[in-house]
Amino acid sequence: MRAWASLHWFSWLSGCLLMLSGCTHERDVAEPSLVFADVQPVLDERCLECHGGASPSADYSVEDYFSTIRCIPDPEGQPATLPSNETAPILAVLEEPEVHADLLDASETANLTQWVVEGAVPNRRSTHPAGWNDPRSEEWHGTYLSETDWQPIVDPTRGDACGLCHPGSPAPVEETTVYPPGATDCTVCHDLPGGVMACGTCHGDGERSYPPRDQCYFRGPPLGFAHEPHVEPSPNNWSGLGCETCHFDEDFSMLGGKHGNGVINVEFEPAWGPDASYDFETFACTTTCHVRGGTTPDVAWNERGLDLQCDACHQNPPPVHPNIACNNCHIGINPAGTMLTPEAPHINGRVDTLR
Repeated sequence: MRAWASLHWFSWLSGCLLMLSGCTHERDVAEPSLVFADVQPVLDERCLECHGGASPSADYSVEDYFSTIRCIPDPEGQPATLPSNETAPILAVLEEPEVHADLLDASETANLTQWVVEGAVPNRRSTHPAGWNDPRSEEWHGTYLSETDWQPIVDPTRGDACGLCHPGSPAPVEETTVYPPGATDCTVCHDLPGGVMACGTCHGDGERSYPPRDQCYFRGPPLGFAHEPHVEPSPNNWSGLGCETCHFDEDFSMLGGKHGNGVINVEFEPAWGPDASYDFETFACTTTCHVRGGTTPDVAWNERGLDLQCDACHQNPPPVHPNIACNNCHIGINPAGTMLTPEAPHINGRVDTLR
């Protein structure tokens, strides 16, 4: 038993030393005097009763660090702790009469203000930099992973492999069976099906697997464009289209090859025909899907507000077509012949008939 314990202790210690040599890197950022753990008790005592639970007041929660710093759901969507001064929404609201003006005492207000002014830092430095868990910080772990081509989460042989110290890594280190005390399981934050490798981790927002990213943490142009009408089920396509429809022949379960290479790869699945292509300059899908003789043959990926009816992509019906109800020949048409049903194998590159 003593030998077994010594072996596991050595495994844990060796992993920590390797991780320390790989993960830590100097950053010219001052150590904050206050971190989230210092202000969380005040938030829990004074704010959580209203701003917590399944339906928090004003749709704003302070249950954890990430919900506390995220955007206030107002028309502008301003982050609660930015800018790093007294005008940040989490501080400005304390001036509201009757509701918040007397909520905190002078000491509590001073501490919360200091935390916000210093950058609303999540943790003090330890193994990782202080901003390791702050997606707005240059020290955020996602930035480090991007700079290292994501290798710490896919290569368990690296000295900075996440699996050396953290359970829940996509590439666990086989030799690591005992983890350092306090090392967070990756799936505590990455709690969607798929864990760290869930599509929404890098491309979307939570359960939404496609762009744009969370516009509170990752502000920028809304690059979602036409993802939603293609991916989400609709009366035109009850099942929605999967990522592989336009990003064909890629393994999305892990980073490697074309997945995670920093380039948007558009390659259509064979059902759309050999001439299917995407124009990166005009954002247009140039053939197959939309060029079927309909009223809207040229559709750009960044066009919005299109009202596409059945005759937009193909003639409805085509010339020399029998004048009978659609459901006499086609699969997934309602009895009146006026609407698709969930059984319709629509937008699949084929003309599906009953016979």
